[in-house]
Amino acid sequence: MEEKNYRVLRIEEQLYGCEELPEGQPVLCDVLLEAADGTQRVLPYPDAELTRLDINEGSTVTLRDHRLAKAAHKVYFTRHGETVWNVENKICGMTDSPLTEKGRAQARELGEKLRTSGLRIDEILYSPLSRAADTARAIAEATGIPARCEPRLREQCFGRYEGTPRDGEEFRISKTHFADRYSGGESMMQLAQRIYNLLDELRADTDKTYLLVAHNGIARVVESYFHNMTNAEYAAFGIKNCELRKFDFDE
Repeated sequence: MEEKNYRVLRIEEQLYGCEELPEGQPVLCDVLLEAADGTQRVLPYPDAELTRLDINEGSTVTLRDHRLAKAAHKVYFTRHGETVWNVENKICGMTDSPLTEKGRAQARELGEKLRTSGLRIDEILYSPLSRAADTARAIAEATGIPARCEPRLREQCFGRYEGTPRDGEEFRISKTHFADRYSGGESMMQLAQRIYNLLDELRADTDKTYLLVAHNGIARVVESYFHNMTNAEYAAFGIKNCELRKFDFDE
């Protein structure tokens, strides 16, 4: 049977009046569940099992074969759509290169994909740079998911390298120097601090699932938060425009 995610809206103990339950019969609760598409259903479920599973109102759960389980706490990530400087093979960083028409179409397509996917996402957090903000707004418009700006998701400032070729040899080597601030930019270590702090906050917010809309430089930091990486793997890591990634927080 297909597994499906729901949000628990309400839990109410069934009314038994003055009657005593037969010995061995569990106390049942009516659990009101809501799917990502807004459809609702009521599932009778043993109160003791809800307590054992730590399922409460507001919890995200999975339902399979009429059995509930607490859903893994996760976060989704995507990179903005294609930009003018992506096409020109230039390093964007904090420079605000706008989306191309293809980039805007990629954002709309991702929004439509999410709308029909059944994935439960409670809120979109996006970088203040226009390429990410415009991508997030297109996704929000397609899905109805609320979105807000999160300044810590801004791209790394690459200092003297911004506007230079992305495949430049000097830049490739500099990316492996994690304390280098690129003459007025931001080091990898400074970048990791703000992104790791944000992810720690999202890890603690177990009642909500977020979609982060940001940048390639942010993607590699997020990847390193969840997975072991060598320095070389970190420096070489990247994702495509509007590629969707899912990361599970450890319990």
